[in-house]
Amino acid sequence: MIDILRALGSFMQPGLEDKPVCLKSASRNFIDLLGRSHVLQMLHFMASQNKPLRFNILKRELSITATTLSRRLEDFVDLGLVIREVFAEVPARVEYSLSKKGKSLGPVLRNLFTWVESNNLE
Repeated sequence: MIDILRALGSFMQPGLEDKPVCLKSASRNFIDLLGRSHVLQMLHFMASQNKPLRFNILKRELSITATTLSRRLEDFVDLGLVIREVFAEVPARVEYSLSKKGKSLGPVLRNLFTWVESNNLE
């Protein structure tokens, strides 16, 4: 019996060299984050507001659970997309705003959304 995999070798197997750098490096965390729930919606909303936003405003406007919102904001802060500012007040006040890196993502997302609309992927 012929071993097809051995006969073909790596010819039929996708190699790592075929993947973009962002899919085989630490940047993969960001790519994975884009596929999680509410991420694109959150980034779009934050970019459209152009001002710091409080947690409850985000929660109300995006119709998202507190747990999911908290996790996504934490992911954004970890990746440097969002700045979390805590004010020493009673009760505590926390505001979230896009960092310079987060703001630079705005045009990329607009292009992505435009591409989806123009290719009838709605």
